[in-house]
Amino acid sequence: MLESEKLLQIVKAWLSYIRLEELTQAEVERSSDIYSKVVDKGVQLVGNKLLLDSEVFTQFQQQQQAATRGNKNDVQVAVAFPQIYIINGKGKDQKLKYLPLFTIDISPILKGNYRKTGWDLTEYEFQPVNVNLMRLYGLEEEQAESLIVASGILKFLEDTFKGRFPTLRDFLELVDFPEGNYKTSRQPYLLRCDFTPYNALLKQDIQEIFKELQQPDSKAEWLTETHPAMQYLYGQPQLPRDKVRFWGAFPSHAPDEFQASVLKHAQENLLTAVCGPPGNGKTEVFLHLIAQQIVNRALRLVHDEDDVNNLIFFVGANNSTVKKFQQRLTINSSAQQFYLPGGNQTNIRKETLPKLQLTQDWLRNTEFNQDSWQQAKLELLQAESEIQQLIEQDRLNTAQKVIDIERRSQIDVEIQSLNNEIAAKSSELQALTEQLSSLAAYENFPIDAYEQIQIALFQAERELPKDSDSITKRALDWLNATTDKRIFQRLANRINAAVLNTLATAHPFQIPIDPSSLTTAITSVHQKIDLSRQWRNLNLEVTEIQNQVAALTNELELKQAQQQQIQEQLDTYPAADLYSRFYRDYHHLQLELFQCAWAFLLQETLRRKDSVMRALETYGSVLAGDGEAFLKLSTDSDAIYRDLSLIFPVITSTLQSMRNMLPILQPNIIKLALVDEAGTTLVHQLFPLLVRSQQAVVAGDPQQIEPIVNMSDDTIKQYFKTAFLERGMRNEDYYRYAPTAKYTATAYHRAAGASGTEGDLGNGIILSNHYRCTPDIILFCSPNYPGGLQILSHDHRTATEPHLLAYHVEGSHTHNTNPEEIDAVEAVITSLLKHGYSISSDDNSKTIGVMSPFLQQANALKYRLSTRWRNFSWEDIGTVHNFQGGEKAAIIFSAYQCHQEHSFWFLNRKPNLLNTAVSRAKKLFVLVGNVRELELAGGETKRLVEHIRQHGEIRTYNLP
Repeated sequence: MLESEKLLQIVKAWLSYIRLEELTQAEVERSSDIYSKVVDKGVQLVGNKLLLDSEVFTQFQQQQQAATRGNKNDVQVAVAFPQIYIINGKGKDQKLKYLPLFTIDISPILKGNYRKTGWDLTEYEFQPVNVNLMRLYGLEEEQAESLIVASGILKFLEDTFKGRFPTLRDFLELVDFPEGNYKTSRQPYLLRCDFTPYNALLKQDIQEIFKELQQPDSKAEWLTETHPAMQYLYGQPQLPRDKVRFWGAFPSHAPDEFQASVLKHAQENLLTAVCGPPGNGKTEVFLHLIAQQIVNRALRLVHDEDDVNNLIFFVGANNSTVKKFQQRLTINSSAQQFYLPGGNQTNIRKETLPKLQLTQDWLRNTEFNQDSWQQAKLELLQAESEIQQLIEQDRLNTAQKVIDIERRSQIDVEIQSLNNEIAAKSSELQALTEQLSSLAAYENFPIDAYEQIQIALFQAERELPKDSDSITKRALDWLNATTDKRIFQRLANRINAAVLNTLATAHPFQIPIDPSSLTTAITSVHQKIDLSRQWRNLNLEVTEIQNQVAALTNELELKQAQQQQIQEQLDTYPAADLYSRFYRDYHHLQLELFQCAWAFLLQETLRRKDSVMRALETYGSVLAGDGEAFLKLSTDSDAIYRDLSLIFPVITSTLQSMRNMLPILQPNIIKLALVDEAGTTLVHQLFPLLVRSQQAVVAGDPQQIEPIVNMSDDTIKQYFKTAFLERGMRNEDYYRYAPTAKYTATAYHRAAGASGTEGDLGNGIILSNHYRCTPDIILFCSPNYPGGLQILSHDHRTATEPHLLAYHVEGSHTHNTNPEEIDAVEAVITSLLKHGYSISSDDNSKTIGVMSPFLQQANALKYRLSTRWRNFSWEDIGTVHNFQGGEKAAIIFSAYQCHQEHSFWFLNRKPNLLNTAVSRAKKLFVLVGNVRELELAGGETKRLVEHIRQHGEIRTYNLP
């Protein structure tokens, strides 16, 4: 399949999913419009057949024909029974909301002719409405997921309602009505399924995208390989580069190394995926990205570059996420602008339009001052220059550091050479010194005296008569009366003075008195003189080497001094390069740069107040539903959004209401899209935002609670077959692009380039530093993330107050609730209130949240706790899904399941549920349930119990 054809089929599959959602909507409001969403007059059920009055059929068929003429999708009509509805409000504000148990899609009959005999409903597609079956008839989550659809509606009714119903009319007559404050009637009714408020705006966007793709040779700007929308579907995120700088920081903490990786990646890539575990600072990342966009725009303006639309659009999965982000966006400003709150029509009416009006009033009443504008410009340029100077100084320091490192390396070599030479000389000196030591006795040897003695001894030896003497010598000896005695006397006279010089030394000389002793003396003197000369020569050599070693040592000391000087200089340089530390070391300058940039943009707004006011007026009129303003926006959107984003650089909204704020599907109208909670966002919901965006940063946690898909497994199997396989796509396409593939194809998975294989989370940048929960709590969650979390939060442990508690409750089940656990939760809250916790605090520093994974248990907790404490907000009691993205000081978790026959599969199938539940607690997490059975169940529940036992305390709740 060609990529263009696959894209068309993917979008078509998304529309098929939206149709399923419309058929399974939990509440349908009966309106009084010209086209009512609910019709019960002229509708009958006889056996299995639906009978309609001709007027009713004609009415819906005309609606279908009008939709066809308007180039809109087919009208979607379903039948449901019995009538179960609630009445909200009074008088003009009264609203009737119908709660269908299932819907049978009868839209195909509108394309045919009217049948007086009716239509057999067993021949048409039906879908159970799981939420209402759980709400009204107490089905548990596992039961709702296991509902059988493929065997037909009669089999479905028999299995679900535990009765035998030969016909649909029999079911209508025999089914028990739910208990509670509901209005009921045993009559069928028709409902328009294509008016679902939750999906209406998203559906419009997806339909427009689908029509664009149907155009031959479409030239849409977003249909390029590098566009965020296409990267989202087919791309693989690149790893962040280290050698990247960014300009500007929001008034918040300096980025850590993981957050900085995201900021660097966003400088060079059009789509960035961020894995943001709980409490790891992804909001700080968003804030810094906003600051950088503002700085970039302001610097372009002061440097006389073209001004362009700089709109930043933040979306969250729910209103709670958006409100939390808005609180963080608030900055000190004389104008109090900066961000524009958006959302549904109520928010627009109560918040968006009033803020637009206040801004117009401020502009109208505030005069532009050229001097103030010039001053703001100079301050911005000065802030920029200060950072530029630091960058330049760092460049020079880096160059000098290279020189110093090279010089140090050279000196290191020279020092090593000197050390080697000194070592060799020292070794030689040691050997000579040892030799010299062996001749130490000759250090003060009287060599002059011995040399005189040696001459005399040689002379005496010559004078002594020998048998070999000549006749002449013998004659002379006779004439001179030379005898041995006289010879030795003369010898003694000759050497007497020399001998005296030896007597006070270690080598006294004894005068020989006969030839034998003369011979011995000659030999001894010769040896002594020779050894003395050896000592003298060695001593000279030792002295010379000692001098050489001293000279080398002096040279070494000079080199070492130079080495130390260079090292001290090197120690003054930062250990890390500028890219690894500028965002931390110069955070105050980055912050000042942002503040100067925003101050300048406010002055620029005043300078261009006329065009900005026109943009605000046009945009406000569009939001109020003015058709003429809408036409103007469609023809001049770049200029309008350019001027709007000058005073409101940020617009916030839920993802579902995004089209309210940007009603035209125009590519690249958003400069930067910021997406939070992408792990709980279905894959198709993000796509229209990306089509509108030039760049996007998508953050989520695939290990938190997965998106809600209120469909049975059987319905999902049918969707897999009809929307993917029968349209030529493959298994891997389903697991990458199907909204129902909630474990492999969330918006986060797609942005991170996940393969669709279960367990593959893609290549998002993980924020690994945790700052929120106490260590004992977040340690449970840490193993869920590659490499674990680096826990930097403070431990407020005390001897009497553990951060983890488990109360063992045997428990029982009554009407899908566990009353013993509810009693225990109430008792735990009573105790916590005595210890300073709160159920009504405006901030979350001491507030309590109560949750259960199961809807019926959560509802029972709401009723009991709000009855006991009137000021206990319902928003603080609910299912785990209700707490996604939130936090409380203390979380109480009611497990509900307590019997061996429970599978505990709903709790243990993925780590996501308990990972979400535990990580909502900042200071205290309390498990209430059957600790024994939870541990025996294995999996995550066992791990949680073991973790509490190791790091906290397990107690037994005693019934009063």
